Amino acid sequence: MSVALENRLEVLRSHPRFTPGTVERFARFLVESPEEALFRTSPLHFAADMGMPENEAIDLFLRATHAGILEFTWGVLCPGCGSFLTTPAALRSLQRERDCQMCRVSIKTGDDNMEVAFSVAPSVRRIRFHQPDTLDLRKDLLALMFSQSRSIPEDVRKTVSESVLDSVALPPGGVHRFTAKVEAGQAYFLAVPLNHVWCELETVTKGGVSAVEAELMDGRLLPAHVQVRAGEISVTLHNRTSATARVALVKFWIPNMAMDCDMTTGMPTDKHLRRYFSGKRLVTHQTFRELFRAESIPSEGGLEFKSLTVLFTDLKGSTEMYERIGDLRAYGLVRDHFGVLRDIIAERGGSMVKTIGDAVMASFAEPAPALEAATAMTREVRRVARDGAQLQLKVGLHTGPCIAVELNERLDYFGQTVNVASRVQGVAGADEIAITEPVYTAPGSQDIIRAASLNATRERTLLKGVEGETTVYRLR
Repeated sequence: MSVALENRLEVLRSHPRFTPGTVERFARFLVESPEEALFRTSPLHFAADMGMPENEAIDLFLRATHAGILEFTWGVLCPGCGSFLTTPAALRSLQRERDCQMCRVSIKTGDDNMEVAFSVAPSVRRIRFHQPDTLDLRKDLLALMFSQSRSIPEDVRKTVSESVLDSVALPPGGVHRFTAKVEAGQAYFLAVPLNHVWCELETVTKGGVSAVEAELMDGRLLPAHVQVRAGEISVTLHNRTSATARVALVKFWIPNMAMDCDMTTGMPTDKHLRRYFSGKRLVTHQTFRELFRAESIPSEGGLEFKSLTVLFTDLKGSTEMYERIGDLRAYGLVRDHFGVLRDIIAERGGSMVKTIGDAVMASFAEPAPALEAATAMTREVRRVARDGAQLQLKVGLHTGPCIAVELNERLDYFGQTVNVASRVQGVAGADEIAITEPVYTAPGSQDIIRAASLNATRERTLLKGVEGETTVYRLR
């Protein structure tokens, strides 16, 4: 183990969040794993392999990134081929739409197709992927195109390896001439897989050209499509970018492999895609919020989430408490309660967005952990008592579409989902949780309600600023 890694691991060992042995298993993973396992890996896969809670693994990966052990990369998954379309400069440069040149589709970036992957930092362990211009694309083409969440059979890997006819590292301003004998009815590509740019060479028996002039520009290959005549061809590529690019001439392999994508949902099927660490789950994680404030939201229009769960709390009778025991003592009690709620939120993978007076706003990627947090809050906050004062919490939850924005150098959320969650909290009584229909019917919610021995009372109510009546469930 290198001195650089050992020093950085000490930072993780000193943190009380991790169970005994967790950091040591992580160290062995970094030192002993093959290089491809340390490129665009996932904390969810690490958790599954190690038999540990996902939230602990996420916290571990984020703190390791902050300590300089790992680096993370944002990407958008193509619904056609499942490619991991990288985004430079991470979250702040995330585009609303991305183009997959291979599939010729425009992809709208959403919370269900953003993936965050992690690679080992070169200062800790240098792997071949840190120098992509030196890679052997016969071996690493798929690793550059896809994340590790994409399951690819060995026979497909063999087919792809055999499909790479030639590859070269082309320096800025460089020119290379590819030559090949192409077959009628087959498709070929000139590809820069790291950048996900392609020029399709469609083979025809009549017409077409035998010599192609192509240019690599920032973000694309020109032309994107050209018909070539079956037989001997040449493709001359000019690198017009400022970086060295690893370029390959590839015989298209897709007809020979089952990529099985569900185009109704726009994502590869579960058969070929493991659960991946989504951008939504990252930005709603407390550790990310605390350690990576510089990862700002795109300034134009923020970041849209199709579904986010928002939780609001408030203290019952806090005004009377301040009058009864005094401002200083009451504030100390409120501060302690903030600490309890923050720990509960973090343990379940959420994040505390802000405090508003005595109230808390929190965000979660899914309804179930938010509801689980709410049940723990109402139980644990009772233990925060001082000077004869007993705290009683009111909690409200709603899930739905939301917009994340940067406000005062902090991540915040806006939209009707936030408004409804706040209004629903106002409906709740002391030691009561009020939830909307989408939370009540979400996967796992009924199990949490039963486990907490809560009774649910359904009612229809008017919420300020919300048209019509809203179905609310009171849990006590």
